[in-house]
Amino acid sequence: MFNKKSNIDYENLNEVIKLSKKILKVVFTILILSIILIGLVIFDKLNVLSIIKNIISVITPFFIGIIIAWLFDPLVSFLQRKKIKRGLGSVIVIVLFVAILFLLFKTLIPLLIKQFNDFLKSVPGLMEEISNFVKQIFSKFSKFGLNFSDVESYIYKAFEVFTSNLTTTLPKNIINVSTSIISVVIKIVLGIMVGFYLLIDFDGVKRVFDFVPDKYYDSFIALMRKLNTTFRDFVQGTLFIALVVALISTLGYTLVGLPSPLLFGVLCGITNMIPYVGPWIGGALCVIVGFSVSPLVGILALVVAVLVQQIDNMFLQPLIMGKTMKLHPVTIMVGLLLFGYLFGVMGTIFATPIMAALKVIILHFNEKYGFLSRLKNDKNVERVSNEKSSNSD
Repeated sequence: MFNKKSNIDYENLNEVIKLSKKILKVVFTILILSIILIGLVIFDKLNVLSIIKNIISVITPFFIGIIIAWLFDPLVSFLQRKKIKRGLGSVIVIVLFVAILFLLFKTLIPLLIKQFNDFLKSVPGLMEEISNFVKQIFSKFSKFGLNFSDVESYIYKAFEVFTSNLTTTLPKNIINVSTSIISVVIKIVLGIMVGFYLLIDFDGVKRVFDFVPDKYYDSFIALMRKLNTTFRDFVQGTLFIALVVALISTLGYTLVGLPSPLLFGVLCGITNMIPYVGPWIGGALCVIVGFSVSPLVGILALVVAVLVQQIDNMFLQPLIMGKTMKLHPVTIMVGLLLFGYLFGVMGTIFATPIMAALKVIILHFNEKYGFLSRLKNDKNVERVSNEKSSNSD
């Protein structure tokens, strides 16, 4: 009996165990992905996502109010430390906020509307310039004996369809945009009112955390503080970078002669809040409009777009956001694809902070339970055993 046990091939047994572990990990990963995919399909079939979107739309003013109270709580707390009662401090902060918004909208909105109208008036001329530009390109190709007549006719047909749709759907789109703007304004006003009442007794709002069991209270508060720091840094950094990008873009496009530079500068600032792909969306649109004016304006608009992105990538992002969003690019892209698919443009804007929050939560529980450390140790043990087996061979 003893001899039979001594004849067991432990090396092959270890290999089988290692292979089984790898297979189980692969199966477990496939199972999780399958559950997520099945869940998305079920949500889509049951129309759950649209129900969630409708619920979010209804309670949007409440979320806006929470964000306003959350953003301005440090300022009101500072005034409170200066012997100003919290109610009066909340009134001062909200009045200043509303005054700044009023001045901002009073100054910017008329300019944006004027530049938008000017841009709409110039659209037919821009379409004609683009058509002439395309003709010149294909005529140059024809001199070298290259025939792209099918491609040329397809482009002309696409331009005709685009121009026709633009003129026929423009009144409807203007009505839809106007309705959306009115709806957004109403939600913002209601959100400011909710935020004001929450700000007066923000400490009372925090008392919701008292319902957390004592056993988990300290850990939960520590997690909330980490999330609060992450979100606050992200919001402040993102808004500041978007403002700087909008100002630089507006100045640059004004200097190169792009039509409606303020409109496109604001657009670049807004799209810049979408990581990686957003900045190039706004820049590409500016370049297309620039080439419709003239090749020189198009090239200069391209130079401005690239220059703004270099300033953003080399200076603004490392200095302001470098210590905030420590996320791998692949993680951000996965978040953009997933939340963009589920919630559209707004999903892509909020994808990065949500992924960062998930990372903070995972690292918090890892500090407490050490499951990532155990996984890392298992991999190190496996690597050492593989090195030993290879050396013995």
